Amino acid sequence: MPPKASTTPDPEARPPGRTVRITDVAAAAGVSAITVSRALNTPDRLTKATLRRVLSAVDRLGYVPNLMAGALASRRSRMIVAIVPTIATPMYADALQAFTNAMSQAGYHVVLGLGGFDRREEEQLIITLLGRQPDGLLLVGSAQSAEAKKRLAEAGIPTVEIWGDASPRADLQVGFSHAGVGEAVANHLCDRGYRSFGIVSSDDIRAMERLDGFRRTVERRGGRLAVQRLMAPPSTIMEGRRSLAPLLRALPEGGAVFCSSDLLAAGLLIEAGASGVAIPAELAICGFGDLEIGQAMKPALTTVSVDGAEMGQLAARCMTDRLAGNPIPRRIIVPVEIIQRETT
Repeated sequence: MPPKASTTPDPEARPPGRTVRITDVAAAAGVSAITVSRALNTPDRLTKATLRRVLSAVDRLGYVPNLMAGALASRRSRMIVAIVPTIATPMYADALQAFTNAMSQAGYHVVLGLGGFDRREEEQLIITLLGRQPDGLLLVGSAQSAEAKKRLAEAGIPTVEIWGDASPRADLQVGFSHAGVGEAVANHLCDRGYRSFGIVSSDDIRAMERLDGFRRTVERRGGRLAVQRLMAPPSTIMEGRRSLAPLLRALPEGGAVFCSSDLLAAGLLIEAGASGVAIPAELAICGFGDLEIGQAMKPALTTVSVDGAEMGQLAARCMTDRLAGNPIPRRIIVPVEIIQRETT
């Protein structure tokens, strides 16, 4: 006689083609659907054994949570939008990585949007992403048009800006004075005896703030700004290389150059090496960003260091506090430091 067919339902069986549901995971793990939800959203509320059982069922069944349904039920999307001008430069990488890691640990997913360096382009991106109902917004080096500011105010979601200055464009700003950076670099170079100066910079809003501070301080200290080369962002090493010849023509007796990024400064150094120009004897160079490439150059690059990782961690901590309804400061200043190396 053939064996009797089992009448016990298989908790992992489902009709072919049907999407795995949270109830399927619950049945496979031997728990309630609420417990599955807690395992995915607030895992710290479960015992380790229960959490392992639920996550094992999630992996076996290939369950993908319906985030939209969860957002409707909880009025939380668990999504944070980060808008950055570009990923073509590594300058923002440490801050974004630290922010993303911290928000992930808090149960949030960070979605990256590229706003470019144009206010209208950034404005359209902000409007589009606000329509996705994120729980919060991180703005990195934002320019923000008047319309974008209005939409952000109407959205009423926590907004944190990093790499900003002191202007009140967000719930919180974690940053530093860009004009102050320019002043500090000018004072550093003047104190080392330089009197003739050049500027090589992208023309984005933040770089221009640094250069304004630099220019004002050079003039106040009795120096001479002989040449200024501006280019569309993002900065590149090749733009730096192309800038050396006009700088040397404008500074025939030598001087010092302030670059808006270490990439531009690295380009100057590479071209100087190829052309036999002695650095800093014939031309001193200071960058901005303290990128690894500047440390690896020969001679090593003098630059301005900003702790991007600390900035990202502070932004995440304030974002989670704001999401929890806790009070947060309006402004946090991150210290910057001029790193004296071999090019000045």
